[in-house]
Amino acid sequence: MKIIVNESQYKKLLVEETTKRIVEKIKDSKSFFKNLIKSSKEQIGLDLGFLSTWGVTIAGFVRPLSEFMEGKYPELTNTEIALLSTGIILTYYHSNREMLGKVLNKIKEKGLIQEFDHMLEKAKELKDVFINFIDSLAIPSGKILNMMAYCFLIPLVPELYEIAQGGGEMSFSEFGSRIGMYLGFTIGGNFVNKLIKAIVKRFKS
Repeated sequence: MKIIVNESQYKKLLVEETTKRIVEKIKDSKSFFKNLIKSSKEQIGLDLGFLSTWGVTIAGFVRPLSEFMEGKYPELTNTEIALLSTGIILTYYHSNREMLGKVLNKIKEKGLIQEFDHMLEKAKELKDVFINFIDSLAIPSGKILNMMAYCFLIPLVPELYEIAQGGGEMSFSEFGSRIGMYLGFTIGGNFVNKLIKAIVKRFKS
């Protein structure tokens, strides 16, 4: 039996399906960060559990870099990429020089300085692109005290673009409540909704 849906129903289904994929990406980000914490503890004896509150946002920034390194240096093991990723985390999300020094010593010991420098270069590029994009949304900068706190949005951009191009209308308060439980860190929910709404609006224009 053929099921016919009208345009309004199609747009609603599009938003529903895309929202499910967004939630799955957030879950994957949590899993990625959990595995990174485990690897850091096993390799260097570092317990990064205190950063778990920011796990999703850190993964949003570091995971694309990790995937880039996997493609650029296929000879690297998962353990080595996790080590390099830990160095990026401590560079951008924590200011403990002793911990960073410990990681850098391990990187030197494994002969991965060149790879780490390349990853740092890509991290700066990603950070600059992300911050420039957020700046372009014309949201008062005073409302964004730490733009790096919103890096959890990076992996979600394709889905937000899809919603915008599909013409779907999203209830941002409902969207926020549906994914809020998966974020696992404290960021103003209302502002996140405004930020996502601004991104979708930008992609529509």
